[in-house]
Amino acid sequence: MQPRKSLVALGFGCVVAVATVPGSSFAQDASRMLQLSTGGVTGSFYLIGAPLSNYVNNNSPRLRLTPSTSGGGYENLRRVNSGQAQLGMATPDALFEGWNGVKPFTAQMRNWRVIGQVVPPMANHLVILDDPKVNSLSDLKGKNVAIGAPGSAAATGLHRLLETSGLLGQMKAQMLPHQDYPDMLVDGRVDAITRLGTIPAGTVEEIAAQKKIKLVDMSAEMEKSGFFKKFPFYQPIKIAAGTYPGQAKDVTVFGSNGFLIAHKEVPDDVIYELTKLAYSEGGVRHLSMAFKSHGLNPKTPLAGNPGPVHPGAAKYWREHVIQIPEPVLK
Repeated sequence: MQPRKSLVALGFGCVVAVATVPGSSFAQDASRMLQLSTGGVTGSFYLIGAPLSNYVNNNSPRLRLTPSTSGGGYENLRRVNSGQAQLGMATPDALFEGWNGVKPFTAQMRNWRVIGQVVPPMANHLVILDDPKVNSLSDLKGKNVAIGAPGSAAATGLHRLLETSGLLGQMKAQMLPHQDYPDMLVDGRVDAITRLGTIPAGTVEEIAAQKKIKLVDMSAEMEKSGFFKKFPFYQPIKIAAGTYPGQAKDVTVFGSNGFLIAHKEVPDDVIYELTKLAYSEGGVRHLSMAFKSHGLNPKTPLAGNPGPVHPGAAKYWREHVIQIPEPVLK
C-alpha cells in the first residue's frame, strides 16, 4: 500500500457525510454530483474510491464524484438502494442477501445495478499479536475479538463463521470502528482484530511494523461447519507464508471480491461515461499508482458478478466485446 502522504498528494479529496438524495432527483442531478459510498479510510473500498473519484473528476467535463466513508459493503448497499448515494461498493454476500431480503436485511433491496468489479477477492484477515497458544479460530475462546465495524462485510462474514461453527458465544465478539483497530490490538485492549482487504492489507502491514503478529487460520472451522455450502458466495483464500513480516506459514481464511454498483435510476449515459473513464487505460494506471491491489480489470470486469448489470455499463462492455453474464439474481 502506498504511504498515506502519497494519497494526499494525489488529491483524493476530503471525507464527507452522505446527504440524502431523493429518488426523483437522479435524472436532474446525477450527471453533476455523484456520492460514492466506500468504507473506512484505511480500507480497500476507500483506497480505491478516493483516487477513482479524483481521476473521474479530472477527466470528465460534467461528472463529479465525492467519496464518502461508511461502515462498509452492507451499509453501502443500503445507501445506494435508498438513493442516499448514487454509487457504492459492495461484496457478493451483501448483494445476494439484499436482493432476497434475508438477514441482515429486513426487506428486499433491488434498486441497484452492477457496473463492474473494483476489488479482487479480499481476504478476511484475523490478526493477533504473536502467541504460540493461538493457531486456529477455536483457540480464541474467551478472548476479546474485534470482528469488524457495524455494517461491514468483515463483521458480517466473521459473525457468520463464528455462529456456524458454534464459537460465537465462546468469545467476546465486538463490532468497533475499523480505524481504532491497530492501536487497540497493539495496546492490548483487544486480543484479535479482523481486516477484510486485498493481500497484502495495509493495516496488517502497519501493525506488523510495530509488533510481531500472527494470522489465525480458519480452515478447520470452515471445513467442519460446512461454511462454504451454507454461504456459497464466499471462497477460501490462502495467504502465503512471508506475505507479512514474521508470517512463517500459509494461512487459509475466506473472502470475496467487490463490485461498483449504482442506483438503477442513475441515467444510462452517466454510467456509460463513468465506466468508460474508470476502466480506461488511464484510469487503471492512476489507480495502480495509488493502490496497486485494486481490481479494476477491463478484461474480466464482471467475473463473479451475481446481479443485473446497469444498462449504461452494459452498453460499454458490449462495445468492448465483454460478455454480459445472465444474472444469478433475477
